[in-house]
Amino acid sequence: MSMNQKKIGIWIVVLLLTGAGAYWLATATPEQGDIKIGALLPLTGSLAGYGEDVQNGILLAQDKLSERFVHFDIVYEDSGGDAKTAASGARKLIDIDNVPAVIAGPGSTANLAVAPLFEGSKTLFFPISNTPKLNSAGEYIFKLLHDVDFEIKPTVDFMYAKGIRRAGVLYDSASDSNTAGAKLFQTEFVKAGGEVVFFEGFDSKTINDFRTQLTTLKSVKPDALYFITVGKSAGVAVRQMRELGLTLPLFGWSGLNDGEFFAGAGAHAEGLTIIDQPFSCLGTAEAREYCALYAARFEGRVPQVFGAVAYDLLFLFVDAFETNGIEGPEIEKEEKEKLVAYFTGKAYKGISGDLRFDADGNIRDKNFVFRVVKDGKFVEIQ
Repeated sequence: MSMNQKKIGIWIVVLLLTGAGAYWLATATPEQGDIKIGALLPLTGSLAGYGEDVQNGILLAQDKLSERFVHFDIVYEDSGGDAKTAASGARKLIDIDNVPAVIAGPGSTANLAVAPLFEGSKTLFFPISNTPKLNSAGEYIFKLLHDVDFEIKPTVDFMYAKGIRRAGVLYDSASDSNTAGAKLFQTEFVKAGGEVVFFEGFDSKTINDFRTQLTTLKSVKPDALYFITVGKSAGVAVRQMRELGLTLPLFGWSGLNDGEFFAGAGAHAEGLTIIDQPFSCLGTAEAREYCALYAARFEGRVPQVFGAVAYDLLFLFVDAFETNGIEGPEIEKEEKEKLVAYFTGKAYKGISGDLRFDADGNIRDKNFVFRVVKDGKFVEIQ
């Protein structure tokens, strides 16, 4: 055999070995070690934009964790932001899929409806939700967002300092947290010395025309209007307001930091001010990296805090499993108890900000910033 033939033979072996290795790396997944996690998200309905953001955050976390050969099997169910739909999905995740833990997207009414099901089955439940009612929903319930209450008082103070004395409120009556927040805003604004001259709720699942409410609003002449509703609805309402000639200042809660809000409001969003969580694509290096990956994979979507929280949670799961020696795929009762203990009182700094679980296993407080729409984007008010 000539020297050239030997060289060719060696290269063929190398290529075959390299190809086999590449194939193994591409196809080998430690299936016996995969952890099955449920995701009960509003993938349809008025909250679908929020659910999509959560799903995107989960997918990005899976990509990142796969680099460490850590794999999650995520079982998705649609909550529709609706109690009945969510209950059906929850029962499937519990009875058929037998998942040990479930991540839930925004939708306080749906999350409150299914919390007893997860508590009763001892399934760890992590709703990305604002309603304070989930704080006492059970030992296995871990609320991942601040109480909506905590952003009301700072908003009232901010508006009052701007000279607002007669306020209007438009809120989503289909949402438990939005309804509670609207009522608290009314109480706090009156307590501060102001007057709420317009207080209207609507069902975001069925109403997308606000001209009737806005005509009433125009007649009572408030100094400003406060929104506590999904971004999609608020965007439509803002556009219709401006078309009706209503030029009053606009304020809102953190849920308006949403691409669907801008899709509805367009240029009419300019000048609207919201209270918001610190998470920003202009923030930490980790948050900027997350946003860059998000933009590259999900073209046209704006990263929100909901997906960022879900992203952080998957990394917390990994740490929880490693800390407690949990390998999967099955998680025993004793191991679930270890996970409950892990998340109770846990503090973690992630891309979404500081996650601080209290003694009952809930994230309740957050630092807030105020942002105003400028040139089609929310920018922080310094």
